[in-house]
Amino acid sequence: MQTRERILQAAIEVIQTDGAASLTLDRVALAAGLSKGGFLYHFGSKDALMAGLLDETLTVLDDELDIREARFRDDDPAARGTFALAYLDYVREPYKAAADTSASILAAASLDDELLANTRATFERWQERLLHHDGLAEATGLLARIVGDGLWLIDLFGLAPPTKAERHEVLDLVSAMISGDDGSEGPGDEDPHDGP
Repeated sequence: MQTRERILQAAIEVIQTDGAASLTLDRVALAAGLSKGGFLYHFGSKDALMAGLLDETLTVLDDELDIREARFRDDDPAARGTFALAYLDYVREPYKAAADTSASILAAASLDDELLANTRATFERWQERLLHHDGLAEATGLLARIVGDGLWLIDLFGLAPPTKAERHEVLDLVSAMISGDDGSEGPGDEDPHDGP
C-alpha cells in the first residue's frame, strides 16, 4: 500500500473509532506509522487531508456506480435508464460501516465550504448523466436522483430510515417507472418558461 493510501486509511480508522472531532494530524500520523513530517509531505494540512478523504470516497462511489451500470447494460444493452437503475441499486441496501465514515467525513468537510466543491461537482456530473445521457425523460432521471440521494442521506445520518420492505417497495416502484420510460416528456413536463 502506498503511503498516501495508508494515510487515508489511517484517517478513516481514526474517524470510525473516535469520530471526526478526533481527527488530528498527530493522530493520523501515529495511526499510519509516520512521523508528522512524513505525513505533512503528503498532506500539508487537515483541510488537504479532508479533501483527500472526500475525493477517495467519491472515487469509490463513482467506480461502484459504473460497475452497477455495466451490469444493467449487460442484462439489456438496448435498455434506457441503466445509470438511474444503478443509482437506485446502490442504495437498495444500507451500508452501515461505509455510511458512518461518509457521514463523519461530510460533517467535518461541511465546516469549510471550499472542501465540498469537488463533491458538488461530482453530484452535478451524476445529475447530468441522469437527466441528459441516460435516455430517460428529465423528470424520471431527476426522480431517480432524488430517491437515491434521499435514501443515502437517510442512511448517512440515521434520519428515520424506512424498513427494508418499505425501502424495497419504493425502489421497485421507481425502477419500474424507469424501465417503462420511453424517454419522451409527458404532458406537463414542458418548461413553463419555454415559448409556445
